[in-house]
Amino acid sequence: MSVAEGSRDRVEARLVALEEDYSGFPVNQTTLAVPREAYERAGERCQRGIVDAYVQLYNERDDVLLVENDGEWVVPHGEPRTDERVVAGTERAISERTGIDCALTDLSRVTILGVRDESDPERPPIYRLIAVFTAETLDEGSPAAEEAPAAGEMAAADGGGDAAVERETVVADGVRWHPTLPDSAVPPH
Repeated sequence: MSVAEGSRDRVEARLVALEEDYSGFPVNQTTLAVPREAYERAGERCQRGIVDAYVQLYNERDDVLLVENDGEWVVPHGEPRTDERVVAGTERAISERTGIDCALTDLSRVTILGVRDESDPERPPIYRLIAVFTAETLDEGSPAAEEAPAAGEMAAADGGGDAAVERETVVADGVRWHPTLPDSAVPPH
């Protein structure tokens, strides 16, 4: 069985498993044409897992957890391993990435993503599943967090900007609680 065929079958199996755990979530489908190198990487990634799980994780104050990724603040994400159920694997991956244990409470949406080789349209698509979950923390006290001024608050302290800017809570390097979910923090597909 080719990587493309295997990816399609594994996406289908993971989707069925998610339907057993959650009901009533929207399923979208989209295709991306990428350079040959990115197509090859997508095939290699299929050996590790088929699901990209993004988690909107909220604490008891309804702050959302964000992680730094290539200079942008986004919701944490991870890849459940092929031998893990999606929910358990996502919770593990988020804990490993952020140091915060969570429980997934809802599945907001799922996208079946077909990755195509833009230089060879005859190559079959490699499929991935993009899942966006909502979650809550299991242990608010771990790890220790410290209040840190948001970027705009620093400007306000220097006399520039609005003094009413909300504070962010730093969890670790590259991990922080934010009072609102930025539009760009969750992938659009």
